[in-house]
Amino acid sequence: TTGEVNAIQQKPPRSREDWDAKRAATDAVLSDVGGVVTRVGDETIGEVWSLIDGQDVLNEINPTYAENVKRHIDHALYADPFHVSANTDPKGDRSKRPQDQDPDMLLHVVRETDSGIVVRGAKYETAAAYSNQAFTKPTIANWGDSELSDYALGFIADMGSPGLKYICRTGFAGTKAPADYPVSSRFDEVDTLVVFDDVEIPWENVLFYRDTKAATFIRATLHRYSAFAFTQRNLRLADLMIGAALWNVKQTGLEKQQAVQEKLATLACYREGINAHLTASIAMAEPSPGGLLMPNQSLLYTGRVLACSQLHEMMHIARELCGGQICITPDKASFDHPDTKPWLDKFYSINEHWVAEDRRKLLAYARDLLN
Repeated sequence: TTGEVNAIQQKPPRSREDWDAKRAATDAVLSDVGGVVTRVGDETIGEVWSLIDGQDVLNEINPTYAENVKRHIDHALYADPFHVSANTDPKGDRSKRPQDQDPDMLLHVVRETDSGIVVRGAKYETAAAYSNQAFTKPTIANWGDSELSDYALGFIADMGSPGLKYICRTGFAGTKAPADYPVSSRFDEVDTLVVFDDVEIPWENVLFYRDTKAATFIRATLHRYSAFAFTQRNLRLADLMIGAALWNVKQTGLEKQQAVQEKLATLACYREGINAHLTASIAMAEPSPGGLLMPNQSLLYTGRVLACSQLHEMMHIARELCGGQICITPDKASFDHPDTKPWLDKFYSINEHWVAEDRRKLLAYARDLLN
């Protein structure tokens, strides 16, 4: 109604057409960049949509929480921030309650102010160091039978807040040669330990606070939308595995062999199984308690289990079809060095259509993709 252009992925889904547009948009992004990017805005914002379905639960605690949810969803839609997810704490000794060890092992509230709540602890967050905000919430509910807990809180963290500290893992980009690692050198979302060192969260950013019922509800519904985007990226990974394996057997002239075709067919069935679940989950979508349209939950989660539980088997099949050369092929520098280039040109050239550099590129891609 505003006439503004907005990101398709950020729009709360209310129709099958919305979901078709989201799926097409994600495919367009992945096709354009030529790989699988973990976050394109479609997964992490879906976790916030789940809060719309929890409005009744939030209203029982404090009606302002539901208003905060609505305002942040509107902000995501119109301002298009880079929004990430903060789930996992260091946790410490998980045989103990957080209260029985260093309390900072789980993120918790240390005090209230007129402006908001002050929190301490840490979260592991992918892409946090270059994001605008994070939906921060608990992962485990080991507060026992308590109705109230300083660990049961959820909020939107402004990643420029005073007191936040970012400790990043080593990145792949810049540490790996793109010619030898064409996938991981381009598609790396750096994981970060984000330390909350007495960070103040304004009241308008608090989505629930101290109520274990709300926290439990949020954990139970967190992925009812975001699982779609997660599973869709598994579908794209299946496409890439099939492509790498198929080009390999074509290069080596094995694509007509029955045993090879059966392995390719297994990969294709895995791919189409994921596709079928995604398609059916939208065709049989269900209205949510908050008035959104959520993918059919049974079909969506079944598709997610299919994609994840069989992934390792499919990767092994793809490795078999690519052959043992993917793990023993020298780097590009060896292919270019005058002392070794003649030998590698000789043994890696297949015919006039597939020369050594073609073979090297495919093997490097397959190794990086599958390892």
